[in-house]
Amino acid sequence: MKYFFKLIFFLFAILGHAQYAVKDIPESLMQEANAVIRQQEISITLNDFDSMTTYTKMVVTVLNRDGMSAVSPVAFYDEDSSVKDIKAFVYDSKGKQIKKFKKKDFTDMSVSDGNLYSDDKMMVMDYIPAKVPYTFEFISEVKSKSTAFLPLWNPSPIYGVSTQKSTYKIINEKEVPLLSKKYNLEQFRATVKETPGHYKYEVENIPAVSKEYLSPHYTEFTPIVKVALKEFRLFGQYVSVSSWEEFGKWQNEYLLKDIEDLPKETIAKIASLVAGVKDTKEKARIIYEFMQNKTRYISVQVGIGGWKPTPAKEVDKLGYGDCKALTNYTKALLKSQGIDSYYTIVDSGSSGLDIDEEFVAIQGNHVFLTIPLAEEKLFLECTSQRVPFNYMGDSTDDRKVLMITDEGGVIEKTPAYTTKTNSQKLTAQLTLKEDQSISGNLNEVTQGVLYGDKYELETIEKQVVHSYYKELWSHLNNLNVAESFFVNDKRNIIFSEKLTIEATNYTSLAGDRLLLMPNVFNRLSYIPIPKKERSQEVVLKRGKTFSDVIEITLPEGYSFEVGFEPITIHTDFGSYMAKVEVLNGSKILYTRDFTLNNGTYGKEKYVGFVAFINAITKADISKVVLVKNKE
Repeated sequence: MKYFFKLIFFLFAILGHAQYAVKDIPESLMQEANAVIRQQEISITLNDFDSMTTYTKMVVTVLNRDGMSAVSPVAFYDEDSSVKDIKAFVYDSKGKQIKKFKKKDFTDMSVSDGNLYSDDKMMVMDYIPAKVPYTFEFISEVKSKSTAFLPLWNPSPIYGVSTQKSTYKIINEKEVPLLSKKYNLEQFRATVKETPGHYKYEVENIPAVSKEYLSPHYTEFTPIVKVALKEFRLFGQYVSVSSWEEFGKWQNEYLLKDIEDLPKETIAKIASLVAGVKDTKEKARIIYEFMQNKTRYISVQVGIGGWKPTPAKEVDKLGYGDCKALTNYTKALLKSQGIDSYYTIVDSGSSGLDIDEEFVAIQGNHVFLTIPLAEEKLFLECTSQRVPFNYMGDSTDDRKVLMITDEGGVIEKTPAYTTKTNSQKLTAQLTLKEDQSISGNLNEVTQGVLYGDKYELETIEKQVVHSYYKELWSHLNNLNVAESFFVNDKRNIIFSEKLTIEATNYTSLAGDRLLLMPNVFNRLSYIPIPKKERSQEVVLKRGKTFSDVIEITLPEGYSFEVGFEPITIHTDFGSYMAKVEVLNGSKILYTRDFTLNNGTYGKEKYVGFVAFINAITKADISKVVLVKNKE
């Protein structure tokens, strides 16, 4: 009998060590996966509105090197929280434990992330495996007195990673008032159990999702649960909000109050700068540019300072600050001249995410300033010394933001740049020589969000500028930008490039003929990969318009023989036109107009979009034939 019990013990031991064997992963979760989340558990225990403990367990099987980014053995904490427990285990492909890490094996370090200084810290471990596949198990427990931020549940957080099982629990036996928002749970057949004091959400077997070109933001099609307390503690402050109006009043009272005082000398300086200027918008422009010339951006994240701006007087003295400090400083400068403005919270980034109007909680990752004039609202990005007055760019355009007004928080929408305003217009006068080289002058004018891709060119070194154009027009052999001159019209937000260029071996020689591509510069070259089964809709975020007019003088002794018929393409996604004309015996004129419309299109239309881009790519390299004149 004792041998029987030994055998049972031995079998249990083997099973215990082999719980994460790769062979046990369902085949459906291996498809297109770089890693598999075998088990994810987030358990939040709310002891009260000012105390919570977060237990996290994450078990990830890494199938290849690309899947290593799914492993994140890190626990964050600050002066209001502490890491009570942290450990990790590594298993081989058969599920046998090969490594064990205790708290002493983790590195304790500051979270700098570009900050001048910060009291945010983390315990982290850097592990590089000898081979893949392997399984990494990470467990942490963090206790915090700040309850403003509860971890959200996102069981499918990374492209190319599948999830076998994920559980999210909230233990709230004191029934502290909660606000929750759920997304896409039904589509993934999530199990939801909500009883007084206990909430549990669970999902199983989510296949890996590959990142698709022009897809919506992943939060729009993955299961997510966001939870926040209606009453919470933030670095010693008790907060109770149930509407955006109340939220804004709290911000005004506790974070933005008594921080706008300025030195008398600075107020006098500003008054002298705007003296005699009657137009409020022009006054604001002058004040904004004063701020830009006086300050620079440096991030500061310390305690409540992570949310409360540095006082304007201190920024005025030091000459630097983070987005909150510089926005408040600009607000104070404007106020000194009787111009009202609103501290405005935004979720910045090119994806254009809105502040969630239905989820009253701390959101966003950036702030800027809104000036409410009678005829328009002005939006000022205060962290850049170079961005033009009232220019948003693709980081803050076309999305819902939260303005902190005197009456409280108000949801506002930032302007959207239109297809016409996002424009690039190129004109060029070039000469083609018999040795197949091409040279001449071009002028390119850019506006809208495309302006944001260009205006920094005037500040960088000539060698870097040259490298930029060589990469941009990599199809031009031995490109040399002999001269470059930039005009940054910040008042009208227009950027102009004036270049003198030359390149060799531009044409192809075929006997006594030259094959010439008249579209010398702006060509589409990237063709999206067609997919038989597209998962997501096609999202074209910002429409754009491109226009090229290129005059080419033909080589001496050559004349135009044959070209191509005008090319016209019209689709829901946009339009394209290209044509070539003979101006006289020695010149041709190439015209190209390309418009890309913004919009959201059904996934079944992706094939049509690929065909549209493919057709343009081919049209962009259309040739004309030049023939050598007979003597």
